[in-house]
Amino acid sequence: GDVSDRSFYLGRPWHAGGDASLDPQTTVRNTSLSAAIRTTPWTDMSGFSWKDARFTEYRNSGPGAAPSADRPQLDAAAARTYTVANYLKGTDGWAPHTRH
Repeated sequence: GDVSDRSFYLGRPWHAGGDASLDPQTTVRNTSLSAAIRTTPWTDMSGFSWKDARFTEYRNSGPGAAPSADRPQLDAAAARTYTVANYLKGTDGWAPHTRH
C-alpha cells in the first residue's frame, strides 16, 4: 500500500487487562519486510517494555529487515523448535496441524 517508510512497528507487548503475569511472544520469520517497518520494530505498551517480552526475528529479508541491536534474532537451533506442532497442540489432543 501507500504507506510512509519506517512508520509501522512489528509488535508491542499486549497484556490483556494489564495482567503482568502474561508473557507476550511474537516471532516474525522468513518474511519479506517492506520499508514501512521501523528500524526499531518493537515498541512498549501501557507501561510494559517490549524488552521483557519474547520478541524475535529469524531470516527476514527486504528493506524493513535491517539487523540492529533492537532486533533480537533466533539462532538456527532455536528456530528449529518453532514448529506448528510445538505451538498448535492442545492437551486434549487438539492438533490442527495434522491431516486426517
